Amino acid sequence: MNFNAYRLSQKGYSVLIIEGGGKSIGVLGGVDYVGTKGTIDPNTNKPLTKYDVPFYFQSADITGNRWDIEGTNVAKMIGGSGLHNAMVYQRGIESDYNWGLTGWNYQDMLPYFLKVETILDADLQTSNNHGHTGFIKVKSIPFDKEGNDYIKSCNASGLPFNGDFQTGPRAGCGYFHLNIDENGERCSTAHQYLVKALQNPRVKLLDSATVVRIKWIFNIITGKSEAIGIEYFTNDQPNTIKTLFCNKEVILAAGTLNTPKILMHSGIGDANLLAQTKYSNFITPVKHLPGVGKNLQNHFIVFNVWSYSDAGSRPDYYNTFNINLEYSTLGTGILATPGFSVGAWLKPNASAVNADSIMTIFPGALGSTLPGMMTFAISLCEPTPNSNNFLTLNDNTSGNAAQFYSRGAKVSFTPTLENKDVKKLVASLKESRRIMAFPPMSNLATPVQPGPQIDTDQEIEDYVSQNIVPHDHWVGTCKIGDPASDPNAVVDVNLRVIGVNKVRVVDASLFPIIPHGLVQASVMALAEKAAATILKDY
Repeated sequence: MNFNAYRLSQKGYSVLIIEGGGKSIGVLGGVDYVGTKGTIDPNTNKPLTKYDVPFYFQSADITGNRWDIEGTNVAKMIGGSGLHNAMVYQRGIESDYNWGLTGWNYQDMLPYFLKVETILDADLQTSNNHGHTGFIKVKSIPFDKEGNDYIKSCNASGLPFNGDFQTGPRAGCGYFHLNIDENGERCSTAHQYLVKALQNPRVKLLDSATVVRIKWIFNIITGKSEAIGIEYFTNDQPNTIKTLFCNKEVILAAGTLNTPKILMHSGIGDANLLAQTKYSNFITPVKHLPGVGKNLQNHFIVFNVWSYSDAGSRPDYYNTFNINLEYSTLGTGILATPGFSVGAWLKPNASAVNADSIMTIFPGALGSTLPGMMTFAISLCEPTPNSNNFLTLNDNTSGNAAQFYSRGAKVSFTPTLENKDVKKLVASLKESRRIMAFPPMSNLATPVQPGPQIDTDQEIEDYVSQNIVPHDHWVGTCKIGDPASDPNAVVDVNLRVIGVNKVRVVDASLFPIIPHGLVQASVMALAEKAAATILKDY
């Protein structure tokens, strides 16, 4: 909503932002947690860097393998997920946006990628494939020795250096682009769009307020229900449901796990589900859209962990240099990064045009992933998983309405891959081992997870199948589509919810397929394009 609040208010429209979370960063009424001042996250007992926001998450019910935190976590704070993500700025590949819909292909999206960005890399200052006037500062940061050594081993193995992962076939090794500014600080949409929007008197913010559902009237002329506002409750009055009315429309931007929940609470979704007796006290069916909550997609990753061969092979830079002092005085060093800088895009075979698997090097700078060992990790990502997962309403219908509406959606997400995807990860793991067999990395580390005894394709397949975990790149549950040909489409090409009036969706839930790479840049460009689409209709 950061983009739309800014762009709509700039054109004279009034916007009320309703945020389920509370205060976040200092400029938005919260507190900046700064590691250089010794602030410790009580949940992890580790120092916090500037703009880390440790406490504000909302969980959804999820089963199966996961990260070492309970459930699946999404931002619930003023400003959104961009305040705590890894800041990797990747567009994906061109085919990610060729959806077979009017106005939606890569060439339609490219102007908005450029509009968002200001590239800071010196060698890209004349590039026509990058933006130079956008609010979001983007740069590469070659800071860690492991990453630099890995690039040398990649080159020695025959994998070429790629100076720009944003364009072309993406294949090769190189430095990721990160939305970090000249001062080594997170360049988030909260800072660059929301803060600016809130300086406009036309924009108001209501925080700590949970949207319950959309409020409707039936328009006898159009024969459709249309939104006239929303119902909500606040944290300080959780049992009192209040109403707000809109002049134009309701724009949902609650994210992949919450936007479909709001729609279902509002009576939009699979009619067979919504008509179940257990929901009758809370939901009145309005429109049968069976695709609401379906098509849930996420990236899968598996880790390949390596141990430093001896104490001397572990870079001592991190032990001897005062990283807090470097960050506070120069804005550089590991605290001015997400903790990594280097990766590789791999082609599925030699004849393929595009690379489609991603490898990331996590240096052992801030400790080990395995007890008693000094390690670093290589993550292997499968970026095109199946879309057979979904979310639905919480089965717990006890208590009052506010208690029911505040419960997280029930996520049916099984961390399993089709055989072709498992084989792709097997190939990626074998490729990482091949690269690591070349100097200088071959002289620095040995594999520990999986160990060298895991060697045959079948053994590696078993390791991959047993150790994949989902990322937090949720998309797809309110997919854009043509209702004439796609029965699971939820929004049309103008982002309007199909079959009702005055409701739009602008978040990652509308992606029909998950983009390659981390998704935040794709969501940023989508939001800029959405603002232009909405203004054109107004």
